[in-house]
Amino acid sequence: MVEKLKHLLAYALINLVRAGWGGLASIVSIAVSFVIIGIFLLLIQHFSALVTEWKEQLQVSVFLDDQITPLQLDMLRRRIENEAAVRTFTFTTKEEALASFRRELKGQESLLEGLGDNPLPASYQLKIREGYQSPEALKGLSAFLSRLEGVEDIQYGQEWVERIARVAQLIRLLGVIIGSVLTLGSAMIVSNTIRLAVYTRAQEIEIMRLVGATKAYIRAPFLVEGMLQGSLGAGLALGVLFAAYRFVAPTFNVASPLFPTAAGQGFLESSMMAGLVGGGAVIGALGSALAVSRFLKL
Repeated sequence: MVEKLKHLLAYALINLVRAGWGGLASIVSIAVSFVIIGIFLLLIQHFSALVTEWKEQLQVSVFLDDQITPLQLDMLRRRIENEAAVRTFTFTTKEEALASFRRELKGQESLLEGLGDNPLPASYQLKIREGYQSPEALKGLSAFLSRLEGVEDIQYGQEWVERIARVAQLIRLLGVIIGSVLTLGSAMIVSNTIRLAVYTRAQEIEIMRLVGATKAYIRAPFLVEGMLQGSLGAGLALGVLFAAYRFVAPTFNVASPLFPTAAGQGFLESSMMAGLVGGGAVIGALGSALAVSRFLKL
């Protein structure tokens, strides 16, 4: 079995070299498609890191009624402590809220002169677990907390959370559409290249059929050749992407003060790179299968 695979691989390499500029053009065309796919994967990876960072900073603010009793405050704390969606929480008194507000004014504290009683409420700030950061989960948590005694208001930036969720869905949808189109295009490129190779070796194939070779035996070398073209194209695309990334990342890393996690992301994850090369091989095999099947039906 191993010897047969080695023979197929050697035969496919010889045929790929025989294809000359046609085979090289096919590999380069596949590489261009995979460069575009790789760029999109990089954008998705960095955007996902950015969304993760934003979600880590997400908090739900539970503002308390000024008339809340110590018993109600203790019961509320227990309810929050036992809530599955809450990762951690902190309590801010009215006095701490006012002191924090004064610090934020930065030299404009005179605006608070004559304010009288402290108008800021005490509050709980809740950090949310990863599985409960969707708009639906936050809306449910907000509705639950707002019904508890002593709670005056709930704020968690609903519009901002929903906007982030919509953008993430749009990015994923675009990724599926662009990836599907480029995958189909790559398969057609390989199919056309292999079809030319099949017609070039038509006499050889006919002789193989006359001596009793099965369709699977005839198809195997072309499938391996297509897989080689696809994987070489994807590998070339990864090399181009990596070189471009190493050159561009240090120069245009201007977003790091605003988005430190996303800016600190490296190149594509190893699973993504393996997926690209494997995907190239699968696309190459698919294109070859289409070309050979059409020829064998004639």
